Amino acid sequence: MKNPCIGSGKFSKSKSVILLTLLALGAESSSLSAQTEAATNPIAAQPVADRSVPFALSGQGVIRPVEWGLDTAWADEGNIRRGKAFMGQVDVVRVSFRPTHPVVNGDLDPDQKEYINTRLRLADFAGPDAKLTMNSDHPSVHEFYKGNAANWAEMIDLHTRYFQEGGREVVSVVPFNEPDYVWTGQGTREDFYNIAGELKKNPRFANIRICGGNTLNCDEALPWYNFLKDRLDEGNTHQLAGEFDGYAGFFEAVRKDGKHATADEMHNVMEAMVGLEYGLQTGIWWGSAEYARGEFCRTSRGERLAYAEHRPNWTAASVYRAPDGKVQAFGGVSERQATTTTYRFVSTERDVFYDGYGPQREYYLEMPGGTGYQTEDQKNAERLVNITWGEDIQPAVNGLYVLVNRGSQRAVEITNGSTEQGANVKTGKYSTSKAYQQWYVRPVSNRIGGDFSYFYITSYTTGMSFDVWNWSMEDGGNIAIYGVGNGSNQQWVLEYAEDGWFYIRSRHSALYLEEVGYNVQQGDKDGSNQQQWRLIPAPASKIEIKSLTAPTGLTAEGQSASVLLKWNKQADATEYTILRSETPGGACEIIARHVEATSFVEHKVLPGKTYYYTVKANDDCLNSSPKSREVTTATTGVHALVAHYAFDGDLVDETENLNHGASLKKASFTTGKAGKAIQLNGSTEFLQLPTDIANHQNLTVASWVKWAGGADWQRVFDFGSGENQYMFLTYSSDTQSLRLAMKNGGEEQSLETILPSPIRVGNWVHLAVTVGEAEAGIYVNGELAVSSGDITIRPIDIKPCLNYIGRSQFATDPMFKGAIDDFRVYNYELPEEEIKKLAQGESVGIPTPQISGDEWSIGPLPADRELQVTYTSVPSSGKVSFHIYNMQGVSVLSSGMAAGTGVATLNVSELPAGLYMLRLVDGNRSATRKFTVKH
Repeated sequence: MKNPCIGSGKFSKSKSVILLTLLALGAESSSLSAQTEAATNPIAAQPVADRSVPFALSGQGVIRPVEWGLDTAWADEGNIRRGKAFMGQVDVVRVSFRPTHPVVNGDLDPDQKEYINTRLRLADFAGPDAKLTMNSDHPSVHEFYKGNAANWAEMIDLHTRYFQEGGREVVSVVPFNEPDYVWTGQGTREDFYNIAGELKKNPRFANIRICGGNTLNCDEALPWYNFLKDRLDEGNTHQLAGEFDGYAGFFEAVRKDGKHATADEMHNVMEAMVGLEYGLQTGIWWGSAEYARGEFCRTSRGERLAYAEHRPNWTAASVYRAPDGKVQAFGGVSERQATTTTYRFVSTERDVFYDGYGPQREYYLEMPGGTGYQTEDQKNAERLVNITWGEDIQPAVNGLYVLVNRGSQRAVEITNGSTEQGANVKTGKYSTSKAYQQWYVRPVSNRIGGDFSYFYITSYTTGMSFDVWNWSMEDGGNIAIYGVGNGSNQQWVLEYAEDGWFYIRSRHSALYLEEVGYNVQQGDKDGSNQQQWRLIPAPASKIEIKSLTAPTGLTAEGQSASVLLKWNKQADATEYTILRSETPGGACEIIARHVEATSFVEHKVLPGKTYYYTVKANDDCLNSSPKSREVTTATTGVHALVAHYAFDGDLVDETENLNHGASLKKASFTTGKAGKAIQLNGSTEFLQLPTDIANHQNLTVASWVKWAGGADWQRVFDFGSGENQYMFLTYSSDTQSLRLAMKNGGEEQSLETILPSPIRVGNWVHLAVTVGEAEAGIYVNGELAVSSGDITIRPIDIKPCLNYIGRSQFATDPMFKGAIDDFRVYNYELPEEEIKKLAQGESVGIPTPQISGDEWSIGPLPADRELQVTYTSVPSSGKVSFHIYNMQGVSVLSSGMAAGTGVATLNVSELPAGLYMLRLVDGNRSATRKFTVKH
C-alpha cells in the first residue's frame, strides 16, 4: 500500500506505524518466524568530532611525489626487516658518519669503518635500490673536529667514499644532526656553514645534496636553514618540540626557495601527513615502519583525497587512494606534545565500509594525546582504517571466534587444552566440547603505544594471547600462548583475502600465520590456503565450509522513496546479503548484510533512478551462495510523505520507507503537541536521520517546535555533507531570527523571519520550510512568513548525507534545547493550504487505517506466553498476516492466518518483556495496535 499524495481528515496522534508487509507468508501458514533484523539497515548516530575529513571517492585527488625511507641510527636489524616488509618499497636509508675518532693518514679509524659496514649490512635488508642519506651519529665529538671545518668535511668525505664503494648511491649529507641540541658539541651555525662550504668545493658532492637545519625543535629549523641556505640544497627538520606552525611553515619556506624538503627522523604518521601536505619530498622513519606507516608509504604514492589537521592539538588525519585504487584513512598525533583529538571521516558520495563496519557514511576516530610535553600519557598514537566497497567486503571483527584454516578446515586450539604459559598452538578437528578452540579477537587499546591498528587474539579458556615465541623474526617461528602484554609479538594485523578469509600478520615480524603439519607458526606470505583463516562466531554448532543455494523468488517494488525487496526463505541460510548495481549485470556492491528477514526496504536511492538487485544467502560459518537472479526497479517518484517521526516513545519512521532515526544515547521524551515529543537538552542530545532522506529536487520539512531558549544558531534541522554543503533551519540566528540557509560550496543563500516575542520561547510553534521549483519559503503556524525566488540551490544539488535534528554541521554550534514533535519530510513542495492543515492538526500525506477497530481484537493483555488475534472481517483477501515490531521498528515476529479460521495464536514467550506494535495486514488494508509482553 502506497501513501497517497495528500490525505485528509483529522490527525489523531497515535502510534499507527505505517509499514509494508515484511514477510510474504502464504495464507495457509500458521508457523511463527522469529526475526531479529529490521527490514532496512539501521543507522547509528555519530558523536560530534573536533574535525571532519570529508572525501569523495570519485574525486580527483592531489598527487605529491615523495620518497620514503628507513633509519639505521638505531642500528637494529629487526627495524629494517620489519619496515621493508610493511613498506614494500624503501627509497632511501639514513646512515651515519661518526666524528668520534680523528682522521689519521687520510683514513678512518677501524671503529668508524665497522659502523659503516654495519649500516651497509642493514641497508641490504632495505633492498638493492635504496639510496643513502648521511648525517652525524655523535655519541661524542673528537677535539680533532671542533672548530675545524676542513677536518670535519674530510671525515664526511671518507664516510661517503666507503658507502659508495659498498655499492650504494649517496644522495644527501647533513653535517650536523639536531644542531640545536647543543650538548653534543657538534658546533655552531658558523661551523656548519663553513663545513658546507668545504663540501661544496669537493667534486664528490657535485651531485649530492648538502642538507641542513635538521633541528630537534622544528621552530629552530627555519633560523638554522635561513642562515645556511645559500650553501644548502636541502632543508630538513625533526619534530620533537616546537609548534605546528613552525613545522608546516618550514616545508613551505624550503619549497618556496626551490630546495628539497626533508624530514629525516619521523616518529609518527602525523609528521608524514602534515609534511606531505606542506611540501615534504623525503621522509625517513625513526625506528621502524609498521602497519599504519607502511601502508601510508604505499598509499601516499597515489592521490590524497582529503586532509584535516588540528594545529593546537598537534594532530592530523587524511584519506588517500593508492595507485592500485585502494583507499585508506589515517590518523596521527605528535609523539611528544599531542592533545586528544576526534576525527570523523565522511564519504560524501556513497556508503562504504570502514574496516568492515558499514555500509555507512561516517567513521568516528579518537586519536589519544597527553596532558603535557613528553608526559607518560603521550602514546605516539597512529591508526589506519581501510575503506572498501563492492561485492566482497571483510567482516567487521570484534568478538569470540573459532579460527578455521582454509586448507585443512581444522580449528586453532591449544595443544591438549593446556593452561600453561608457553603451550603450543595447533589445529584440531572442531568440537563443541573444546572450549580451548575459542578465541577472542579484539582491537588493541588506542593507548597501547604507537600504532593501534592491531588485534589481540586471546584464549577463551586461559585469557592468554597468541605469542610469536622468543620474538622470532624468522620463517617457521612458532606460535604459543602467553600472558597478555603490550609486546608487538602479541599484536596482529588482519588482512582480508576474500570470501570471509583473512591473512593474519604479526606486528613484530611482519610474517603470516600458517598451518604446517597441523602446527601453527609464522611464514613468508605465499597466498596458499594454509595461510588463510576464517573467523567464525563462537560458539559454533558445527564447522562446515561449503557453498549455499542461491535465493529464489526475488522481487522488487518501487515505493515513494524506497524499494521493497522480497525473496523466498532458504533452508540452509541464517541471513542474507543485499547487493545492488547501477547497470544490468554490472559490478555489484553490498548495500546490506546480516539481514535475517526475507525482505528488505532500501531507502538509499535517488528519485527516479533505476537500480538492479540481487541477494546472496549466508550461514553461521560465513558460507555464502551465488547471487540470485537480478531484478530491477526504481522509486515511483510520486509526491509523498517520505519520512514521519511521531516521537511517541521511539524514533521510528511511520512511512513505508522505514527511514528510522537514531540517537547517540537513549532518547528522552516529554509531553508533545499531541502525545509525546523528543526532548533535547541543548548540549549532548540530537537525532541522526538516514543519509538519503532529503535527496529530492523539492522538499518540505515540517514540525512542531518548543524552544527552551539559549545560545544562537541552534538547529531545528540541518541536512548537509559538512561545513560547505548544507540546508538548515535555525530557531535563532545572530539576529534572533528564524533563518533558512543553504550552501553548495559557494556563497550561502538564506531566508529569515522574526518570530513574535510572545510565542518565541516556551511555546509550541508549527514551522514548515518549503523548497519548490520557483522559490523557498518559511511558514509559521500555517501562515507564510517569508518567501524568495533568490534561493537557487536545491536539496538534490547538495545530496545531503549528514542529516540531523537538533545538531549543526559545524562542531562549534550549540545543539537545540527544547522539544520537537511530529517531524515530517515530504519530497515535494506542499501547497499553502496543506501546510495550514498540518498546523491545525489535520493529516496530510498519511493514510488512515483501512481496518476498523471493531473488525479485530487481541488478548490477553498484557500478553505472557501467547497473544491471540481474532479477525473477522468480511470480505477478506484471504491473505492475512501479522507482524510484531519492537519500539525501535525492528521486526521480531511474523505469522500468517489459516484461511477461514478468524483466529491466530502468536507465541510471544521468547520476546523480552516490554512494549510492542502488532501490524495486521489483509491484502491492501492494514492496522496497527500496541500491546505489552509481561512474563
